Amino acid sequence: MGRVGLLGRIMLVLLGALSLLVIATFGIDRWQRNHERSPYPSRFPRVDQAAHIVSLLRDADPAQRPAILKAVSGEALKAEIVAAPPDEAGLIREPRLEARLLGIAGEPAGRIRAFTDAAMLHRGVHPAEPAAARRGPVGRLAAATYRLPDGQTLVVTVIEGHRSHMPWLLGQPLSLWVAVLGVAVAGLVTLGARHELAPLRRLTEAVARFDGRAPTPSRAAHQGAPEIRRLAQAIQAMQERIAGLMGERSLLIGAISHDLKTYLTRMRLRAEGVAEAGRRERLVEDLDAMTALIETSLSFARGTAAEIGRSPVDLADIVAVEVAEHAAQGAPVSLTGEEVRNATVAGDAVALRRVVANLVGNAVEYGRSSVAVAVRRTGAACQIVVEDDGPGIPEAERAAVFSPYYRVERSRSRRTGGSGLGLAIARQIAEAHGGSIVAEAAASGGARIVVTLPALA
Repeated sequence: MGRVGLLGRIMLVLLGALSLLVIATFGIDRWQRNHERSPYPSRFPRVDQAAHIVSLLRDADPAQRPAILKAVSGEALKAEIVAAPPDEAGLIREPRLEARLLGIAGEPAGRIRAFTDAAMLHRGVHPAEPAAARRGPVGRLAAATYRLPDGQTLVVTVIEGHRSHMPWLLGQPLSLWVAVLGVAVAGLVTLGARHELAPLRRLTEAVARFDGRAPTPSRAAHQGAPEIRRLAQAIQAMQERIAGLMGERSLLIGAISHDLKTYLTRMRLRAEGVAEAGRRERLVEDLDAMTALIETSLSFARGTAAEIGRSPVDLADIVAVEVAEHAAQGAPVSLTGEEVRNATVAGDAVALRRVVANLVGNAVEYGRSSVAVAVRRTGAACQIVVEDDGPGIPEAERAAVFSPYYRVERSRSRRTGGSGLGLAIARQIAEAHGGSIVAEAAASGGARIVVTLPALA
């Protein structure tokens, strides 16, 4: 049930209720059929009535026959006396009903004939099947003939009234109609539920698009049920508060950055005035390191690393340029996939090159003897893979290394490690491009960083 959406859950509840309704209706219908008393004293009321008509006309005065025929003919049976036996074409002999007629009328075999027809056959009976091969009755009584003592023939015809085809074809009309009605209601409820859930889907999309950097968050239409409208209003207010806080943070960071740069510039000017050369160099080096750290920290906090444009970028080109620069400085870096022609993504070339620079720089710093960089296209994604043969990243820390200021090397010295923001900024840029970045174990035992970005078609 955890994977079933709101619409699916509504439909499951509805279908469950309809199923219970159908089962209950079917049970009541069966119970009513089983307990309903027949208005006839016999299972074969037409057969018994035809047999009594035969007995009555057999013993009656011929002068009274017309009156008797009028009296016994009605809505269910029609009795008439003809000079010759009727044509039996289209009729089917029914020996079991014939035996009952003979038994009730007390006539010898051959004097009474009983017939059914194709419209009155029982279910599963084929008209061409021989009567001797049948174990039960063939069908209901359609006509019966009796040869009177004076040679005339009495014909009793059953008048079949209008019969609904629904119970005959499908068996249980009430249950059937309830099921059909249930399906129709379920369809209407599905359409109505989809219409009512549409504002909730649009609200979900608006929340998913919100990243806090837009000055005016996208507004979701306040439609649907009152609860959904109130939820949309609450989320809209929350987004506006977040956007306001983000704007205030950007202004605060900008002010801090300006003030820090001012004081660092003053300190550098004063440091350059120190007469002792060794002390001056150490002060300038510390100030440069402090400036770089502050710039990196402010850039990450400001979120400018994720504020990117959108233009086609050839990953193979920017990776090749970055690898060439490190190789020119004597770093043992090798590249494969520089000739991949379809490794193109939509994004900011400067930001993506910063990702490559951070990853290759880390690999060169921690690798022992070699760094392997690869660019490849896999399906609808492009990948940048950077491997080194260094100490690697413990499995328990592979997710934490992308957190700000987290370092596997525990000392806080700039000489033995960076600021702890390189991988965090790389993840920030990759996610802003709709991609991901993960740390794995390399075959050599070192670290393997994989950046995955959606490729352009």
